[in-house]
Amino acid sequence: MASPQPVFEDSFHHDGRGPELQRVVWSHRGATLLGFEFYNPEDAYTDENLKHLRLEHVEAYSMAGEEVHGRILANGRSNAAIFRVDDSPWIKTFQQRHLSDCHHFQIMFYDEIFDVICRDMTFGSGKLQATKEGEQAAPSNH
Repeated sequence: MASPQPVFEDSFHHDGRGPELQRVVWSHRGATLLGFEFYNPEDAYTDENLKHLRLEHVEAYSMAGEEVHGRILANGRSNAAIFRVDDSPWIKTFQQRHLSDCHHFQIMFYDEIFDVICRDMTFGSGKLQATKEGEQAAPSNH
């Protein structure tokens, strides 16, 4: 397996623990993971500082608490809280027909670790708008 690469460090970073997850956003009536709303560690918890991460074409995901996740990639060598896992053993466990342009990303929040297989991700300010019919946001457990 190739060494995981830190990505998007300027937009999503940690100070020992990851950004604070505020909401998980789902589309298609809760069937598809669309993205997240969060605060970076240095942010005051105000509407002006709320940020979002939109996932593009999610094919698979897994979530675990930081206490039970067996392989957290974030470390002291980088402040990145997202890593791209090239040559991922996990992605190889899925049918490859629809995954040729997808990547395995590990996203570390303060208490939650998401492993996601998707094409790409984008960042923005404010709430993640559910733009398609049937999209909705689910509050996180905070």
